[in-house]
Amino acid sequence: MKQAVTRFLSAVAMSALIVPAVAQAPTAPTAPSAAALPWLFVGSDIPVNTAWRFGTLASGLRYAVRQNKYPAGTLAIRVRIDAGALMEREDEKGYAHLIEHMTFRGTKSVPDGEGIRTWQRLGAQFGTDTNAFTTLSQTLYQLDLPKNDPASLDTALTLLSEMVTSANLDPKLVEIERQVVTAERALRQTPFAKRVQDVSKAVLLAGTRAAAADIAGTDATLNAASAERLRAFYNLWYRPERATVVIVGDADPATLEAAIRRHFGDWVGRGPAPTEPNYGKPETPKATSAVIADPQAPSQLMLNWVSQHDERPDTLADEASDLTRLVAVQVLSQRIARKARDGGSFLSGGAGYSEQRHVSDNMLVVTAPKAGQWRQALSETYGILADAVATLPSPDEIDQVAATIEAGLQAAAAGGATVQSAPLANQLVGAVDTGEVVAEPSFMLKLFDSQRKNLTPENVGAAMRTLIQSNARALLLSPRPVEGGNAAFAAALVEARATKAAARAEEKRVSLDDLGRPGAPGKILWTKVIPDLDVTRVKFDNGVELDLKRTGFEQAGVIVVAQAGDGLTALDPTKPSLLWTAPAIVQGGVGPLDFGGLERATAGKRIGLQFGASERSFSWSGGTTAAQLVEQLRLLDAAIREPRFDSNAFQRVRDGFVQNYDTIFNNPGSVFNAFASQPIHNGDPRFAMPTRAQVAAVTPDAYRAFWQPLFASGARKVLIIGDIDKSAAIEAARQTFGAAVTKPALRQPPSHLALKPPARLATPISFTHRGDPDQLLIANVWPTTGSLKDLPQMRALNVAAQIIQTRLYDRFRESEGGTYTPGVGSNQSETFPDYGVLIVNSQIKAERQADFERATREITQALAKDGPSADELARAIAPIASGNDRQRKLNMYWAQMLQGDLDDPRYVELIRTGVTGYQQVTAEAVRTAAQRWLARDPALRVIVKGAPPRAP
Repeated sequence: MKQAVTRFLSAVAMSALIVPAVAQAPTAPTAPSAAALPWLFVGSDIPVNTAWRFGTLASGLRYAVRQNKYPAGTLAIRVRIDAGALMEREDEKGYAHLIEHMTFRGTKSVPDGEGIRTWQRLGAQFGTDTNAFTTLSQTLYQLDLPKNDPASLDTALTLLSEMVTSANLDPKLVEIERQVVTAERALRQTPFAKRVQDVSKAVLLAGTRAAAADIAGTDATLNAASAERLRAFYNLWYRPERATVVIVGDADPATLEAAIRRHFGDWVGRGPAPTEPNYGKPETPKATSAVIADPQAPSQLMLNWVSQHDERPDTLADEASDLTRLVAVQVLSQRIARKARDGGSFLSGGAGYSEQRHVSDNMLVVTAPKAGQWRQALSETYGILADAVATLPSPDEIDQVAATIEAGLQAAAAGGATVQSAPLANQLVGAVDTGEVVAEPSFMLKLFDSQRKNLTPENVGAAMRTLIQSNARALLLSPRPVEGGNAAFAAALVEARATKAAARAEEKRVSLDDLGRPGAPGKILWTKVIPDLDVTRVKFDNGVELDLKRTGFEQAGVIVVAQAGDGLTALDPTKPSLLWTAPAIVQGGVGPLDFGGLERATAGKRIGLQFGASERSFSWSGGTTAAQLVEQLRLLDAAIREPRFDSNAFQRVRDGFVQNYDTIFNNPGSVFNAFASQPIHNGDPRFAMPTRAQVAAVTPDAYRAFWQPLFASGARKVLIIGDIDKSAAIEAARQTFGAAVTKPALRQPPSHLALKPPARLATPISFTHRGDPDQLLIANVWPTTGSLKDLPQMRALNVAAQIIQTRLYDRFRESEGGTYTPGVGSNQSETFPDYGVLIVNSQIKAERQADFERATREITQALAKDGPSADELARAIAPIASGNDRQRKLNMYWAQMLQGDLDDPRYVELIRTGVTGYQQVTAEAVRTAAQRWLARDPALRVIVKGAPPRAP
């Protein structure tokens, strides 16, 4: 079945599900003739989405364009080629992906390397704004162009059209890029991940072409990938009738259509068109279950029901049945998650449903068994499934899920006029790839309303039974050896299928009123305005500050952030922290409501609850609407006043951390992220990764004792950003946070802010990973300083980082093929006044360590000596400035930036000059900053090496 509408429904329901079903579809409108239908809607009775303009060139190339003014002055461009790993022969594995890389190595009129430089001059960041990826079914090129003038559009389409029509498959460049894709494969596909992939394919994809497909390729096929063989694949599959061009943005659709015709109109396929592959169909494998036991494996139990995908066009009847299936899966998912929270034999769990064109559909139930309890977890899971088959779902369960879906649809419909161009372009391309159509949020809401009456216990229960009554295929991942291995697991699976239905606990009805109400509304002490930022500041008599910004970026969308405590600066710099327990804060619930109670109390409402910890504060946040602002504020206020510190939630977080600890060592990057933070922060224990034993030793009392004092003073600042009425928002805050009882904020000792960059060490700090032993991660760290001490210097260092990144890319990736992702970042704190670092890192083959370090040293020292060229400077500044300009047109940007100290004029200037400050950076400023901070060898070198093989 298809799911154009229910794909969206599932997203707003906060799941990755899509679903088949049983409900009666609404009467379809009289369909126009096939000839009159746009190509995306042929065969469907879903009304045509008139916001899009569709067309087909004489060559067969299809296009879709749409005018959209968010963000203003920008364009989102996508070029899809209907060719991926499924189109490869056995001896061509990895070719589609390698060709994707080669298209960036030059075309008939653009020399190698010049394309990326052109993107930069247009203000697009390679890897962020312009990129490409290959899947089983497609190769997609995407560009988010920060300019919409005709010259920029023509330049962009010249590059993109030549990439797919006249790529330069030079033999020397093929040899270099072969090394790059091999490095990418090593980065993304660890030995353990490859093992899981191979076992999963055998169990889940038997009978399909996808079972043998390999996007990354093999050593044998990649080594045999000559320029001639790649050219043959390119000519066969890169054809206009297999291409789709999508452009969304701030331009007249007629202008966009004309540009597509101008740049793609003369494209003619080379040779005869290919025969569509036989994609196969799901078959029952010889073994329907498997065990993967490995120290790096997470504890995970997966039950899968595989079925053949319906390739027919998307219809209203499909959408109606899919909605019922979505609700069925969501109800089942909530039951499984509830069992974990109530002390089951698994720490977490849920259910999902996915569909993949040319492959299969998959119903999935997944749990994370507690250590040594996979048998019990299997039995308890089947007890839940048996109940789902034997007994209809309750109206309350269905209503909770349906209300959540409806609230999301209402919010999307209200904000439909300000959806950004990139998501719209991605939605259209996604519909092409999955064989669906695109519909506006308002239509989705109407469709839901027409089907709501069919979401009965009988229909939802029937959908649930259809999903899970047959025998499941199963995978067990375990960090410990499983006695008896595959045979024991297969036998346990047969036994578990006979488990009797588990008793279903009734849940009492709750509401946000159970959280209690604030006291008398507060008084306003003062109001101030920052005119050029359009920010209003209000101070209440209990000490809470309210900062508001009314925007039109996201129609009907509002973000609320409440800050309490002082974040990392509140922690003792001589002691390890328990920040790793932060996920338990929200999972524990609020006041009298556990997490399940919160879900029920907020069903049908557009309010949220997230918790975060930063250098400067702890924060509770949620997205809402102006109409529900008071309820959102009440929830955040209660979360600070009445933290629950639930011991069950904490123990699930702790135990999951303990039993999955070794997954950290799967690859160099995860080891670096986990363990390098402390040395990069000069050994400060606040940034230390705890050992497994330290995690296991933490008790619920210790968890509570750590967190409770950190926000015991109450909220100190509230932010409201979005589509609001300022007066109403101030009154809502006055009645909630303004009425709260607070305590004076603690003044932190100077030592808590005295964080320094890493001291100079003569020898590198070394860690080990247990992935591919040939892979190594190296990071060179230079100390700098805090950002607010010198804003021009901070921006010069950020520009320097961009230039170093480009030079490393040109030299070590583009010329030598030594790495896939050289990374450079300048991190200067706004909170710790003396802390800043510039880090250059990459994952490479161990044998290339000296080459990478030499390249890094020569590049940084050359920049310190001579500075950048005028073109380098412009290409570095343009993507940063355009990216910042686009960010400033998002509510989330202001929700982040306004969390800082608005009483500090330096910080206000940082916000004020986020674009203009970069446009004023000079070549001399970059050279001076590099000379001051980067001329010497790095102060710290961190290396993550492959561990020696384990003893047999």
